[in-house]
Amino acid sequence: MQGHFVLLSLLSLAACDYGTAASGLYPSYFLTSVDGETLPVPSGTDGSELVAGGLSFGGPTRVRESKPVNGLVSYRLSLRLSDHSITTSNVDLNYSIENDTLRINLCPSLALCIVSEELIGPITDSHSELVLTHYLAGSPGAIYRFFPSLPD
Repeated sequence: MQGHFVLLSLLSLAACDYGTAASGLYPSYFLTSVDGETLPVPSGTDGSELVAGGLSFGGPTRVRESKPVNGLVSYRLSLRLSDHSITTSNVDLNYSIENDTLRINLCPSLALCIVSEELIGPITDSHSELVLTHYLAGSPGAIYRFFPSLPD
């Protein structure tokens, strides 16, 4: 009987701990649309198309209202070039979460970026899509929608 009380106490503490989490991030997301258009979408003026994209946070990320979170996210984009070949780029970028807002700095570490470029959007819960607005020098641009990826 006493063992059940200890177990219930520990479960209650764990529930309280996660209950204070405002939201979280799924380990990975895949890009579903840009500005309301499903992939593939035109990319640039050379006839290339964005065919896939994704974000990988490496593991579940819990966010607490009182503590900002910083980390690295792997950002992947695949383009179909005008010659129909596919090229994929993958870069690790810094991200931060504060007040339920995700900010991904699109300037890679150690790179000199003259103008700030970010993806910014709200986090509602760990199982919702991410709707991130592309900001260039503080001006909003394209809207990217990422859906949580199911684990393998």
